Amino acid sequence: MAKIIPSLCITLGAYVLIAFIDAFQGNYMFQSLYNIKQYFIIARGEDYFLIILFALLFVTVSIFPVLKKQ
Repeated sequence: MAKIIPSLCITLGAYVLIAFIDAFQGNYMFQSLYNIKQYFIIARGEDYFLIILFALLFVTVSIFPVLKKQ
């Protein structure tokens, strides 16, 4: 479980970076969260495919090796 934490920190750090970039561009701090929500509303089939593919790759690369070692 402790080896999963760095991967989750990287994911959280990426979102925080996106939020700060939005703030530097003059947008509200939480507008990036709204933009991500809008993305899921207007997403089409291929967008969902890419999101699911990324999630599967993330799980395969970061979580499964940790579970196999335990």
